Amino acid sequence: MTAVVSIVSLLLVMFLVSRGVPGRTMLVILAVTLAIVLLIVGAERSGMWPGELRTR
Repeated sequence: MTAVVSIVSLLLVMFLVSRGVPGRTMLVILAVTLAIVLLIVGAERSGMWPGELRTR
């Protein structure tokens, strides 16, 4: 649940910051951001994330 809240909040902030960006570019930005967040969350949960960068 924590990951879902983090992802949704990040996407909402991205949306509010980039409201002036054209539609197709906005979709690309959201897709890339979501992919990066999922990659980081996956790496952290699988144990591949460096220990000194963990927040919990």
